[in-house]
Amino acid sequence: MMTRAGAFIILSCAVGVAVCTARAQTPSPSSDPSQDTFSPGRPAFKGPTASASAPSSEPTAGSQPAATGSETEEVTVNGHRPISVREGTRFYIETQIPDAMEVNMAIATGRVCADENLPMPKRLSSCDMAIWKLRGASMENRELATIYVARAGARQQSGNDPAAIDDYKAAAKLDPSSPRPWLGLGNLYAARGDYSHALSSYDRAVTIAPDDPVIFDNRGAALERLGHHDEALASFSRAIRLDPKDLSAYSNRATVYRTSQREDLAIADLTEVIRADSSSGQAYYDRGTAYELSGDLEKAKADYRETVRRMPSFAPATAALGRLDSKDDPELALAEFGAAIRLDPKSPALRARALLYLSLAQPERALPDLDRVITNDGSDAIAWANRGVAKSRLGDVAGAIADCSRAIELAPTVLNRVNRGNAYATLHRDAEALADFDMALQMDPGDLPALLGRANANYASRRLAASLEDYTRVIALDPHGALNYFKRGNIHLDLKEFGPALSDYSESLKIDPNQAVVLLNRSIAAARLGHRHDAALDQERALALDPYILDGGPDAHKR
Repeated sequence: MMTRAGAFIILSCAVGVAVCTARAQTPSPSSDPSQDTFSPGRPAFKGPTASASAPSSEPTAGSQPAATGSETEEVTVNGHRPISVREGTRFYIETQIPDAMEVNMAIATGRVCADENLPMPKRLSSCDMAIWKLRGASMENRELATIYVARAGARQQSGNDPAAIDDYKAAAKLDPSSPRPWLGLGNLYAARGDYSHALSSYDRAVTIAPDDPVIFDNRGAALERLGHHDEALASFSRAIRLDPKDLSAYSNRATVYRTSQREDLAIADLTEVIRADSSSGQAYYDRGTAYELSGDLEKAKADYRETVRRMPSFAPATAALGRLDSKDDPELALAEFGAAIRLDPKSPALRARALLYLSLAQPERALPDLDRVITNDGSDAIAWANRGVAKSRLGDVAGAIADCSRAIELAPTVLNRVNRGNAYATLHRDAEALADFDMALQMDPGDLPALLGRANANYASRRLAASLEDYTRVIALDPHGALNYFKRGNIHLDLKEFGPALSDYSESLKIDPNQAVVLLNRSIAAARLGHRHDAALDQERALALDPYILDGGPDAHKR
């Protein structure tokens, strides 16, 4: 049968890498990295003000949470309690103070400045007051610098990055021996996406504190963002050598290993994280993605199940199980996708479930899911394209063309052009179909669906020579397709080239001997060549396979 159009092609995503964070937190459901599968993850930053770029609700295993005013240890230095500001940073007043009462007030005010649980206006005013009091008390520059760092963090959290940058630079000038201002400044730049300046800041911090693993960890994250993967790995490895218990460095290095397709090394690093902190559901999830990328799907499933056990509200893990079960147990996969969607109504599991419905020939169930995906994100080109597929299968070809057009606006890919071309061909809009197929083949001259589509559209337009040329290219790309030889044989038959037609029909029958319509067409070609006996035998065999094959009218042989 000479079909009018090729089949619509369902789009899906390639497998990437899951997000790897520096902490064993439970990500929010909407942070699902899967996008049907996964998207590349990024190493996380830590240290002063790192929470601006990598929020977390739980501390990294082996690290201490940031202290607040109420949590500060009762440790004294020269009779004064330390001022505790951002994560892992304690500042001590170690100078001879002429006015102890004034300094004590400044220290207390400094604690308020550093307390992230307090309202921002109170923190900022306390920072200003602490700086004023410490200046008045003739404090050493080092102690004053600590308050500038605290105020920089508060200003950054309040959204005043320029003022925060000024404070970090002032702190660095006041105390050139401390890496903390440069670390905080690097984290601020990283949070703004300015990874070049972040790296420069971390490099300044390294020159001051070459044995600080936090700096090397954050430096590695900046290098990864800049695409310097080998240098990032070296920086993470240095952090691990400095602190073998730095689990965030292991997690970050694993992320880069996965990006570099070195899943075995990623698995080894994440196994180390799990060994040190078996409660880390995130590490199980990340290792599951590494196993999936390596092709070890059973181990991937096991890790995803462990993630669900430890983080039952984490939708990406449930969605990942659905993805892996979709081939062998579609009903189970649909249930898992449904569970992920209940946890997060905007989960990419919604799109994954729609793709599964399409693969199960249930476009009527796929359509509502795709409607919701597009409502959630109108820039999702894959959702627009697949909704076009669903509409086409439901008979709404005009709607399919509209959706494919929107998909092309968002992502002018070969596949989107082919799908719209097939929709145009279904409506006999052959010129528009040919334009789409031509554009697709300009983008990829060897694309088989585009060649098939153009071959069919050329045939429908009675451009037989062009169709013949396209089918010859199709056969060169796919020499084992019985239908391709049959269709090229039909073109030869229309051109009254009976010898080549007979040859193509014979090739098609070698691949699949039980094709009634091909036997009928070969009988016609044989008869035109005067091979009456062979023609009669082919017609007899065709009727044995399909007794009604001659009842379809004068063009029955072209079906």
